[in-house]
Amino acid sequence: MSRVRPQIWIGDAVRALETAQTEEEQVQVLRVLGFTTTAVTPLDDEPLPAPPLQPAHPSDDHNERAPRHREDEPAEPDTVEEPEPSRALAELPLLQPRRIETTSPAPDPVERLALPTTERTVRPHIPLLVPRWTSSLIRAALAQQVDDGPIDIDALIETLARCRPVVQLPRRQVRTLRYGVQVLVDRGSTMQPFRRDQDHLVRQIRSVVGRELVDVGYFSDAPQRGTGSGARWTRTDYTPPTGGQRILLLSDLGLGAQPYAHGRSTPEEWQEFIALVTRAGCQPVALVPYPPARWPAWMNALLPLVSWDRTTTTGQISARMP
Repeated sequence: MSRVRPQIWIGDAVRALETAQTEEEQVQVLRVLGFTTTAVTPLDDEPLPAPPLQPAHPSDDHNERAPRHREDEPAEPDTVEEPEPSRALAELPLLQPRRIETTSPAPDPVERLALPTTERTVRPHIPLLVPRWTSSLIRAALAQQVDDGPIDIDALIETLARCRPVVQLPRRQVRTLRYGVQVLVDRGSTMQPFRRDQDHLVRQIRSVVGRELVDVGYFSDAPQRGTGSGARWTRTDYTPPTGGQRILLLSDLGLGAQPYAHGRSTPEEWQEFIALVTRAGCQPVALVPYPPARWPAWMNALLPLVSWDRTTTTGQISARMP
């Protein structure tokens, strides 16, 4: 059994060195405390006297404290033999497997989601109207009927048969876009989800009708509150166009606002607007991004309404035009 070294600290050695009188005693103190086994060179680099030689044989006191072995007792072996395993464990029978199942292959690792970034990804725009029908729908909603077609032979024969004078040759009615169109875009809060559709449709109208024949004005909630082609602070009082143009409203006429919401347009404001443009000889039509089931009665009676949706067809628009 090995002896445990007592806990001796450097502070103990310092206190012991203070009691030593000579350098030889200091060396002996350090050796006793176990800090060195050889001679220590003092700070002034003077050689210390050689330590006294220890006898070849241990002292009698040491021999008395050391345990003695009898001659008849066998010496303990240097190595410790490991105990043999238990016979009971060695005699246990080994279990035989009943069946062996094959393991399924590991599933494919799941691909990690991309880390969020500050980059803004613009999704592709899907317009409300069917792209291949847009040109036909625009012509059906904006064209005006005029008596400027070929001569109406049937009407001319009937006039002559009744012996009436032919003052003017009757002509067939045709639809035309030559008078141009005024597009009023509602930039109110209720139309904010449809701003990309509004800009896309304005570009389509200019390509079909002609850029020089399209006048675009922007307003919020109601045209009488200020209309202009630029920012809100540049808008002025609305003035209807001259020459009997078609007026297209890209607005919900306040249908998407909450009841009693601040700034919501009222039916009275729209009645006043329709009366103003009608006196100027213009024909208004509204493109509303809501189905007909949500249109109130006063909107249907006020002006022609067209549903701004994928289900809209030219037949539906022609049926609603006067």
